[in-house]
Amino acid sequence: MKKILKWTGIIIGSILLLGILLLAGLYWYYGGFGSEYPSGGKLSSLEAQYNVSFYDINLEIDPQSKSIAGYTEIKITTCSDLDTIEFDLIDNYSISKIMVNSIHTKYLHENHKLFIFPESKLPLNQIVDVSIHYSGEPPEAKRPPWQGGFNWSKDENGNPWVGVSCQGEGAKIWFPCKDHPSDEPDSAAINITVADTLFVAANGLLKNVTIPKNNYKTYHWFTGYPINNYLINFGIGKYEPVEKIYIAENGTHTPAVFYVLPQMRDGAEALLDQALDMLYVYRKYFGEYPWIKEKFGLLNTDYYGMEHQTLIAYGNKYKNFKLGEHQFDKLLLHEMGHEWWGNKVTAGNWSDFWIHEGICTYGEALYALDKYGEQAYHDYISYFRKRIFNFSPIAFNGDPTTDDAYNNDLYTKGACFIHTLRYVLGDSIFFKTLKQFATDSVYTFQNTVVTQDLINLVNRNAGNDYTKLFQLYLYTNDYPIVQIDSITANQFNISIPNIDFELPMDVSYADTTQRLLLGKNPISLQTPFRPQVDRQNWYLKEPDED
Repeated sequence: MKKILKWTGIIIGSILLLGILLLAGLYWYYGGFGSEYPSGGKLSSLEAQYNVSFYDINLEIDPQSKSIAGYTEIKITTCSDLDTIEFDLIDNYSISKIMVNSIHTKYLHENHKLFIFPESKLPLNQIVDVSIHYSGEPPEAKRPPWQGGFNWSKDENGNPWVGVSCQGEGAKIWFPCKDHPSDEPDSAAINITVADTLFVAANGLLKNVTIPKNNYKTYHWFTGYPINNYLINFGIGKYEPVEKIYIAENGTHTPAVFYVLPQMRDGAEALLDQALDMLYVYRKYFGEYPWIKEKFGLLNTDYYGMEHQTLIAYGNKYKNFKLGEHQFDKLLLHEMGHEWWGNKVTAGNWSDFWIHEGICTYGEALYALDKYGEQAYHDYISYFRKRIFNFSPIAFNGDPTTDDAYNNDLYTKGACFIHTLRYVLGDSIFFKTLKQFATDSVYTFQNTVVTQDLINLVNRNAGNDYTKLFQLYLYTNDYPIVQIDSITANQFNISIPNIDFELPMDVSYADTTQRLLLGKNPISLQTPFRPQVDRQNWYLKEPDED
């Protein structure tokens, strides 16, 4: 008996230890997202009183001292009379001067906030130019991209290799901005000065290269599309651009460029070929690649990856993901999907971040469907299902920060919910709705979205109200509990007692499959065979027969 108790204790202890290690691993991998400098939250009353139209960033980057210096000009339009302008900029930086419409002005910089006091009140609908000169040492990335900052790396030859990631923190860690997803500038200029032995890649198009002083170059990049602040980005290194052409549906030739280090040059063209294939698949479901007037860009980085607009950070080192007998670069596929979901279609509040990650992750399964067929699609969905933890909801009410909103299930559970919608709506309505959400100007570019926008679109296209389905899967961590009761040898009752609405589900027995509406009230089946409900796993659920 003592031996049994001893081994029982060892087994229980081992299970607990494994559980603790799993949770610790998950926190290490996903935790701490934006925790040091959270982004978003409730929009302040002052920041609500203007809209940003343009960021003009001008910085000299010194990898040796790990510092930056320069200025950012911000063009805003007032939404009311304004006597104080509020921006976000972390306290790491010293400010040398600030000008409003070319006039020096007073300011207060504390608690990662910058308050600027113009000489006179700014009237409603006035266009205002604010110039902020600053310098300092940006935070170093601890675990990019989840805990972001600057990567002050070196390539294998000892050359500077600098990258930035700041989705969780917001761009306030390196330039003054309105750090809230509800407001995107119409355009942005990124002008970066470095030693002339290095190359700078950034968003949009390279407009010019100038020589500000001996042994230095300034790379002048510009994007003419709306862009969220955390997507504004650059990379510094001994980059060699490798280029191919993406041909848009209207015949436009768009550069597809990979800015790659020489030691990673082998494999660059094959990666671009794979990227082009993925782009052509995605546009079938999501519409045209959004940035055809500029480029599709990949940047060789010293961290895993990030969906910077027209400059996707890629640090996967050409590793392919295996799905049965098929393989492809999953990191490339995922980050590319964000060019639609996150970059073109942007949540105006972090409470709806699942729209970025869930639909983008689901897109990976659509790629498998298109390339390899229905079974590969379901295999991919099964891969997602096994990686859901369901500790908390994936959509929220209120105004969470990035730190509040982020969890792994945004990806996997979000993708599985979109998979459920495919079954509920049927392919015709589903694919029409998905593409409409990605292409209608009401939801894209300068306009931001919330979950209710998708609910309204689904309900309108389906001619039915699926609000409770969204509420169940997004705003709770409850699953439908499918209950099958044996009444007699030839009769079974099927119900879902924990929901107050009905769900269509496939019920299979013998060689028959029926699509039935299941809810609280039991449905009776006359059959000697025990029924199976949702055998293809269109739903996340809790069957009583697992």
